[in-house]
Amino acid sequence: MFLVFCLVALFFLEGARRQRERVLVCRHQHRLFELRDKLRERAMENPTIARNWVFQYLDSTIARSIFLLPELSIWHTLALMIAHRKDRGLDRLKRQLDFEYDKPHNKIFKQIETELVGILGEFLVSRHILLVVVSTSALWGPVKLAGFLKRLEKRSLELVVESPETSTLSEFAPA
Repeated sequence: MFLVFCLVALFFLEGARRQRERVLVCRHQHRLFELRDKLRERAMENPTIARNWVFQYLDSTIARSIFLLPELSIWHTLALMIAHRKDRGLDRLKRQLDFEYDKPHNKIFKQIETELVGILGEFLVSRHILLVVVSTSALWGPVKLAGFLKRLEKRSLELVVESPETSTLSEFAPA
């Protein structure tokens, strides 16, 4: 009888976990839609923005992020880091993008990308909150872990926003 009770409880707990994950995905997709709308509003205010390849890259990358969000996980992010750790082409595209962000008329694009990385980072932490809590208490002291996670999070989230699997940078950056 106890075993049956445990199985039924496990069934309901799994259902609650899946529902929580769907709510997280919907909430963060909504935030990504708001970010894309903000970017497009700027383009409507100033039509020259819409002709800029950085606008096209960010607009399509946000759309792709919305679509891929249910599949995005820490494990996917780590796989991207491993797969692209020595990718010279991606490094070249990143430098080209940073060069564009440094131009005064492209500052809005850098702000949008920062918000995009922030939303994706919040999503990953929310999705894997137990992993973050366990690693904080079990692996290292909180201070060391915080520094390591900050560096890992920044680079891994940049990869999510720039890698060919999850972004459109290679499609829009000039050759």
